[in-house]
Amino acid sequence: MSEAEAVRSVIARLTAHADETQTRLTHELFRQAGYLWRCGNPSCPAYNYRGLRYCEGCGWGSNGKPVGDLHPCMYTERRWAALRRALLKHYADQAPMPDAVVFEYWGGPGWRGAEVTEMYGGTTKEVTGGFRDRDRFEDIAAALDSLTKWSKPSYGEHIRVVLAF
Repeated sequence: MSEAEAVRSVIARLTAHADETQTRLTHELFRQAGYLWRCGNPSCPAYNYRGLRYCEGCGWGSNGKPVGDLHPCMYTERRWAALRRALLKHYADQAPMPDAVVFEYWGGPGWRGAEVTEMYGGTTKEVTGGFRDRDRFEDIAAALDSLTKWSKPSYGEHIRVVLAF
């Protein structure tokens, strides 16, 4: 069991039978110890586990700001716009459309091999297999390959594209 799994287990066990005051105290103690972070959204009371980039309660970033585009400055606007257009086209017939799509690079051939997460308000949904299949996701794959050709992503790098305006 990893340290993160052990901490989650301990927090879950402590809060399972705790009242509201005890739960708040537990969360605050684990926050002070660095295992949790408090959402920066004033209307969201959620505590989130270390390592999460986005609040599980409202979807705001760990820096306390609403979800917005996030991309390395080296990418040109043309390449960025192509990815957004491809994603909007892909999600056009889906209801509800995700607020944002996040690509997290953990190694491999490039952005097309990144792990992909859809963000819906305060919930997230992993896209199994991402957008690796060039035949199924032709426009998205082409846009991701274009980004990779421009500059190979670094381990742990991520990009976030906001779809809902």
